[in-house]
Amino acid sequence: MIEPRVNLNGSSATDLIKPRMTARDALSAAIDALMRAAPHGRDYPGDSERCEADRALHFERIGRLAIVRSELLNEAIAIKNQQ
Repeated sequence: MIEPRVNLNGSSATDLIKPRMTARDALSAAIDALMRAAPHGRDYPGDSERCEADRALHFERIGRLAIVRSELLNEAIAIKNQQ
């Protein structure tokens, strides 16, 4: 986890937290958009195996974004706890 130390010579906790929360919100929007782009069986006529493989890859990709989103929140909480 990236965890800067709040100090008198550095950025304020708010200045460290706000961009993390902005990025987290952007990742939430990206995840929502990707959910709407999930592969659907109707687009894989006669190839259900390929559809399932593509769906698995798609949701793995979303999962990676969700991990980053969670990490950003944890960083913001850790910074907040330094106040």
